[in-house]
Amino acid sequence: MLSRLDGVRRSGDGWRANCPNGHAKARGSLSITEADDGRILLACFACHDTPAILGALGLELADLFPERMKDASPEGRRVAREAFKRASWAAALPVLAREAFVVLLAARDVLGGKALPSGDMDRLAAAVDRIERAREVLT
Repeated sequence: MLSRLDGVRRSGDGWRANCPNGHAKARGSLSITEADDGRILLACFACHDTPAILGALGLELADLFPERMKDASPEGRRVAREAFKRASWAAALPVLAREAFVVLLAARDVLGGKALPSGDMDRLAAAVDRIERAREVLT
């Protein structure tokens, strides 16, 4: 993945790079880390749009995960399902927290009598969509 990115540099336990998603805040906004289990954790602090980032790199979400376990026994499948569930929750919970904060800020303004500008309404709609996608992962 790193070879497909521009501006890659070490940062803590991972790397930072320019986001390939084409937004104005691309310089150094993309964080890439490899988890202990081999998953690649990818987050752009400007656009937060992992599917679009992967698309720009010619990758899919499945490319962020190590190869499937070969153990087809009932116990092996159970262990794999549990590992997938933990990974899904670990990915979804930070999204829920961030997007719930966006909703909280919008609710505070609206309940305080302020009208939300169209850009804020668009961001609120994106937050609601991301919360729904995270909810689907958690169920």
